[in-house]
Amino acid sequence: MQRGSRGFTTTEVCRRANLSQGSLFKHFTTKDDLLAAVVGALFAQLRTEYELRFDAIAPNERSMSSALALLWEQMSDERLHAAFDLYTDARTDPILQRSLQPVVTSHVDNIFELGRDLLGELGGTPDVGTRAVIELAILSMQGLMLNNMAAPDPAARQRLEELLESLAPALFGI
Repeated sequence: MQRGSRGFTTTEVCRRANLSQGSLFKHFTTKDDLLAAVVGALFAQLRTEYELRFDAIAPNERSMSSALALLWEQMSDERLHAAFDLYTDARTDPILQRSLQPVVTSHVDNIFELGRDLLGELGGTPDVGTRAVIELAILSMQGLMLNNMAAPDPAARQRLEELLESLAPALFGI
């Protein structure tokens, strides 16, 4: 995925994995299924990395600010940007979209679960509105990251960070 989705070829995957095309397609029916599996593995890896990094913060230093700072780091990760490339491709490729949909849906559910757990750890009170608030934070960050790919605006990140941090106490009950 380092060369973008257009540069992602099964030939290159087979070369790097020292597999034949036949072996690869015994596990993945189509290239889109392979891409969905790669994105699923990436999302699992990012979540694990996030949890490990958050757990490494001393309990008395954990805050909404530190949780958001880690999330910003992940949003800036080139691996995630490769997944965003696939999101863009899926807009005009219904087969890719069908392959990615369950992976992305599962990832969003996992983000909500992690956010709910984190919120409880930070002393907040998760409720039915928690999912909407977490989605607001994630989707606003994703939107800014996508926008910055075409029109970088470093000040926009600072403004959004400040907005999310100022909203956190009211929205999360912290």
